[in-house]
Amino acid sequence: MDEYYKPKNKKAITRESIIGLGENSFKKNYYSELQTKLLDLERINSRTRALIATIPDILLISNNQGQITPLNPSLNSASYALLEIMRNQILMSDLKQVIELVMHSRALSDYYFSMPFQEALHYFEVRVQISTFDEVLIMIRDMTERVIMEKQLRDLVDKDTLTNISNRRFFEAELEQLNNRSIENLTLLLLDIDGLKFVNDTLGHLMGDQVIVSASQVVVRCFQSMGIVSRVGGDEFAVIVKKQEPETIEAALEKMNAHLKCLNELPEATFKISLSYGYSHHASGLVNANFLFQEADNNMYQNKLLKESSTRNNLVKTLMKALEVKDYITEGHTSRMDTLATLIGQALRLPQNMMDRIQLLTKFHDIGKVGVPDSILKKPGALTADEWKVMKTHCSIGERIANESSELKDISQLILKHQEKWDGSGYPLGLAGEEIPIECRVLAIVDSYDAMTNDRPYRAALAPETAINEIIACSGSQFDPDMVKIFCQVIKKHLRPQ
Repeated sequence: MDEYYKPKNKKAITRESIIGLGENSFKKNYYSELQTKLLDLERINSRTRALIATIPDILLISNNQGQITPLNPSLNSASYALLEIMRNQILMSDLKQVIELVMHSRALSDYYFSMPFQEALHYFEVRVQISTFDEVLIMIRDMTERVIMEKQLRDLVDKDTLTNISNRRFFEAELEQLNNRSIENLTLLLLDIDGLKFVNDTLGHLMGDQVIVSASQVVVRCFQSMGIVSRVGGDEFAVIVKKQEPETIEAALEKMNAHLKCLNELPEATFKISLSYGYSHHASGLVNANFLFQEADNNMYQNKLLKESSTRNNLVKTLMKALEVKDYITEGHTSRMDTLATLIGQALRLPQNMMDRIQLLTKFHDIGKVGVPDSILKKPGALTADEWKVMKTHCSIGERIANESSELKDISQLILKHQEKWDGSGYPLGLAGEEIPIECRVLAIVDSYDAMTNDRPYRAALAPETAINEIIACSGSQFDPDMVKIFCQVIKKHLRPQ
């Protein structure tokens, strides 16, 4: 060996000579390289500290004795609060079990848990990994926002947005899972809201939506504890019930009808909600889902047909009461009109069938106004152009209501045409002269007279003489001239003191 490299004595090998300091160092040539390595290590440590500081998760470290300490250099108060809660619960023992598993398997492990935190339920993910120095690194991530978002996405796919119950897609998926499986006591119940189209056509779809929501709440209240409740159509619901006898289903249906009765008797109920229903019960063996659905559907429609006529008539009566509640039909209005219309009809020598239609028309001609907002019906001033468009719809709404009632079907066309004027300037069809049914021409005069001689939301009552003169002034434009002459003769006799 070269003399240069032979130390003259062992004491010359010092710490300084080894790391490259001093004139006697035999590793002096490596000093600059070591300095570079030290700077690189400091840079890596700085980056690591900065990276840990920016991670929002809680980072912990555990030694091989199971002692757990925070790794984050600056935990916020919320993180410290969470750690304190974890130390006081079973969660810490669960974490230690996972740590032992990781130390034994030396493989990454993860698990999830939920717990109340900051006045809400939070969801967490825990990941545990072991390092080459047998230190166990633990990362706890708050997954609450992601879990809630995933739940919301599932709800969008599986739930009906209006009623917040399962939708048809979810129902069909559940029914398909039951198909061809051996199951005991499986029941499929179908329910249908009676007259929903009628409600939509007369009161509007917003009111129809309220009916759907109210009906769904009753169905959920009676059946959700027994099975899966779904909205499977615009006005249809389905319930999949497992492990229940038919007697239990019948009892739940009786309970449902009792709830509907209570709901319909509330003072604010605009109309009575009615549900038709039918079910199919599978006692045992392999399930045929298609047969089960078809049988329940047939039974439901049979139930619907049995009460369809009475349901429609009840709806019409309920809407008439709702119109009275709106205070548009004032006390005595229809009876006064009926008296005058009968007198005019007798003077015209109308046949009894026409007299009967006139009497019905005086009572029900404005039934379509149940679908007009109170803000328009009771407006004290003149209506705007847009408000008039809404007001004019009451004729067609009234026609649709009448067509749903066996009692009013014969006057549905008269209700449609009762706002037509002699000169063709009326609505909704613009009929003129004798194109307008005679019953409507009679009604036009008696309705106008009674309206003028009684207080209205927009003006005080006029004197009878003033009202008569106004009707005469409108002869040939708004009213049938011949009918006006007969009215004048009748009203003078009617007003003459007995």
